[in-house]
Amino acid sequence: MKDQPPIHERTGMPATDRPGPRAQGSGPRKRVQPGSSAGPWALCPVPWRALAIWLVVTVSFVAPAHSADPDVDYIELAALLVRDGEYERAAAALADVDLGAEGVDLIKYHTLDGMIALSGTPSRPADAVAAFQRSIDAGQVEPSIYLFMAQAQFGLERYADVLKTLNLPAVRENFANLPSIHLMRIQAHWLLGQHDLAFQAIAAGQRQFPANTQFLRRQVFYLMELGLYQEAAESGRAYLSRSEGKVEDYVAIGAALKRSRQAQQAANFLETARLKFPDDENVVKVLASTYLDLNRPLAAAELTYQAALSNPALLVEAAELFRRARQPVRALMLNAQIRDQSAKLKQRLGILVELERYAEVAAMEPAMLRAGLGTDQEIRYALAYAHFKQADFAAVERNLQVLTKPELFRKATELRKIMQDCGGDRWKCT
Repeated sequence: MKDQPPIHERTGMPATDRPGPRAQGSGPRKRVQPGSSAGPWALCPVPWRALAIWLVVTVSFVAPAHSADPDVDYIELAALLVRDGEYERAAAALADVDLGAEGVDLIKYHTLDGMIALSGTPSRPADAVAAFQRSIDAGQVEPSIYLFMAQAQFGLERYADVLKTLNLPAVRENFANLPSIHLMRIQAHWLLGQHDLAFQAIAAGQRQFPANTQFLRRQVFYLMELGLYQEAAESGRAYLSRSEGKVEDYVAIGAALKRSRQAQQAANFLETARLKFPDDENVVKVLASTYLDLNRPLAAAELTYQAALSNPALLVEAAELFRRARQPVRALMLNAQIRDQSAKLKQRLGILVELERYAEVAAMEPAMLRAGLGTDQEIRYALAYAHFKQADFAAVERNLQVLTKPELFRKATELRKIMQDCGGDRWKCT
């Protein structure tokens, strides 16, 4: 077992190597960006894992009076398990603690209880807030407790309380040099709709931490959320000039260029991204969409086809793009490889109608019905028209009689009138 840092006797937190004015711990954890489904406080990249280790203690198998087993200190055991990420087992250890016994370290107990509630699966931020408050009431003085309190409040979407917690003197005095705390404050302002304050906090963070590109990155995504794509694209370029950037950054900035009507610049930018991330599907999708804006459907089709070699779910889209690029043979070839029968048949029908291959369209009717597409009135009208071109009026009427949508009903009436005018000379209708 590795040596652990010295521990404050009463708080259960390290006496040295604390963040803020003291030496910081490990770097910020990787966090998701706005729009992610990973939960509200996941947007705040505070180094929680490092802080969690600072909050716990090394194993000390001293026999306290309160333990169910006289050879085990269950609070110390829980601390070890929390440090190792074994939250369920840590909770079981805490459950053996007799809180009514003399000499129980309530500060340490409630701190660990809160950490288990916050970091366990599922997370219980409300229980964590209550436990951290009990720890503070019991005398917890380690400033890190407020960072965990803020994280739990974030989980409850209590963003105003997050700001109050982060503005406490204990936080400002000890963690002023921790960029992740500033990012949490920025996100809380943003989620409260305080956009001006969020941008002001971003500017302040950039001044204080000029080497940290996360403030500029956050600015890019916020500008996109506001629909300010031109500004987002400019900020995005500035960000990538100073940072390696992630694939989602390139996708977002490329999309911003596209939406700001700079399609050619977006295409050039995304082609660079494709060289950097050749296997990323999202880059291909945005680039293909950009080529469509540039009226280059064949380029979009070729890109999507290459991606479909790895992800067959894209075959429908690739075939459609080849159809739009007036490459029906390639469209039909890809359509034949589609596994989803409903999608395959609907697309094939559309391509064949466009090619005026009505005999093949009419022959698809049994397969369409078997696939459960008989209730799709657009398909039934297409089948009716194909049978009409084959002069099979009985089959035409079979498909027309199910139409109820106003526009399709009108077309059906016109088709019936044409058939009536043809009379016995059905060749006139083909």
